Amino acid sequence: MLPKLIKSKRFIAMAVTVIIASSTLFWITTANSNFFSSFISDDEAKYRQNSLSPDQDNNGIDKDYYLRGGAALNETAYAEGKQLSVKNERYLCGTPFASFTQYIEEYYIPLTCSQPVGITVDSNDKIWFVATWSGYLVVFDPDLRQFVEFIEIPNWKTKGTFGSMVWSMEFDKEGNLWFTDQVNDAIWRYFVSEKKFEMYKVPTMGSYPQGLSIDNKGMVWFSEIFGKRIGVLDPSKVIDNTTSGITEYPFEDIEYETLGPGLLSKSYNNTIWFTSVTYPEGGNIISFDIVSKNFTVFDLPEGTGVPVGIAEDDDGILWINDHATNLFFRFDPKTSLVKKYSTSLATSRNDTTTLPYWNIVKDDKIWFNEHEGNAIAYFDPVNSTLVEYQVPTKGISWGNTSNPLKFTIDDGGSVWFTEWSENKIGVLQSDKITDLPLWLTVSKDSLTLDASSGRGDKLMIHLYPNSTYLKENNEDNKLTADTPVKIIAATSITPSGKLWNITTDFDNDIIYLDNSNITDSNSYDNTPYSIEMEVKPIKGLTQGNYTLTIGARYESVSYSKIIDLVVTN
Repeated sequence: MLPKLIKSKRFIAMAVTVIIASSTLFWITTANSNFFSSFISDDEAKYRQNSLSPDQDNNGIDKDYYLRGGAALNETAYAEGKQLSVKNERYLCGTPFASFTQYIEEYYIPLTCSQPVGITVDSNDKIWFVATWSGYLVVFDPDLRQFVEFIEIPNWKTKGTFGSMVWSMEFDKEGNLWFTDQVNDAIWRYFVSEKKFEMYKVPTMGSYPQGLSIDNKGMVWFSEIFGKRIGVLDPSKVIDNTTSGITEYPFEDIEYETLGPGLLSKSYNNTIWFTSVTYPEGGNIISFDIVSKNFTVFDLPEGTGVPVGIAEDDDGILWINDHATNLFFRFDPKTSLVKKYSTSLATSRNDTTTLPYWNIVKDDKIWFNEHEGNAIAYFDPVNSTLVEYQVPTKGISWGNTSNPLKFTIDDGGSVWFTEWSENKIGVLQSDKITDLPLWLTVSKDSLTLDASSGRGDKLMIHLYPNSTYLKENNEDNKLTADTPVKIIAATSITPSGKLWNITTDFDNDIIYLDNSNITDSNSYDNTPYSIEMEVKPIKGLTQGNYTLTIGARYESVSYSKIIDLVVTN
């Protein structure tokens, strides 16, 4: 869907983002607007020079590794993509080499400006995604570190500068791949063993099929962003290039503008959950009973923003991402109670929010991607821990984000994601997820503020360095003061997560790690760095139940605890 420019009341300067609702919407910052009307600026040229270059020899990795975009290229599998104009290449083709952090490694896709969105993994742990601009299914083998297949999709259509957005991809029990197609208003099936494609047309024109789930009977369910319908496809009745075998269920019970993604309930496979969105802010949670064909609407409280990503945990609790703010929230369908949480503040730039997007529940953790925060993150509700891993590439043309739009998790627990505007995929390897440089604890799980009197509350933050990590990742095998630990805070009081209605005071918000607090132990036996934190309300703060995110950021990772924040009057 072609983007359009809209004005944002939230910021004085406009921010860059891609949002699924009401088409791919762009907020363009004043600072970056020159990138859309001129050639590459000096800043961007410096950025490209200073990124990992093909001439670098990093940690003994051969230089050809970078020329291959961070992965070995199977030459027989290579396929040429369509060309974009030179003007648009800098927004949609990325820097032609990969970057990495201690946690995330990137692979540059050897197709021109491929614009990857949806991504999935097969039973052999191979990674699949669609090059939405050129119309290829691409297969990446993590063991070989190779792009091993480029499978051309027949009669692939695009509009203008952008590819046909493929948001959802899923394998069925027979090993065939299903995926959505925005421009064609279609659902595709690729018969892997037969190497054959079939395309099934959604009856409603302009429907924009997006969320896709396969139930235990093999029926393929999908949501339509603009069609405002839930659709189901019967694989035994469909006919290639027709609408046969597809049934749609319109949802007209309330006023709204777009539908969000749908997912099948874990606990009750006859229920589909999805979101509806009303702009500029607001939405609902909706369930659809597959048997009775009835919809049930759950109202959300004011201030829940733009609910998009939706996932269900093993207890039947829904986790929703607000793709307009810093917030994500917990929703209990039995009680309709909502609890909001904030990510840490965005590191990409000061005038934006992180925009949590899609989410997956895996091993009791809620994983999600931060679209503008340029990070892959998880929240562990059991111990109220939030960990965020920054994506290495920060595209200057897009306000220092790579547009990490979708992700998947393989059987080993590694997180694979696409970078839409950078022509890359990335991976957070499972063995790196828990290998953190530090941990922290807090002395209280709740703070209480009195808005009428101005009375605040205090707690202690205890920061524990991981001695093994810090020594292994230090060139001299000893700790130095080169990289500080920044103590950070955010709150669910404001959509941006910023502390506009409260004040926080740390007796020390910058910590330099040294050897004095480190033992050979890799646990809380290390002597912690202790920081006192005082929180006070600002006059006019509304009473209510909120949360406070308290964390520490070291290099490309943030580790936070989220506690309750109670405001009384």
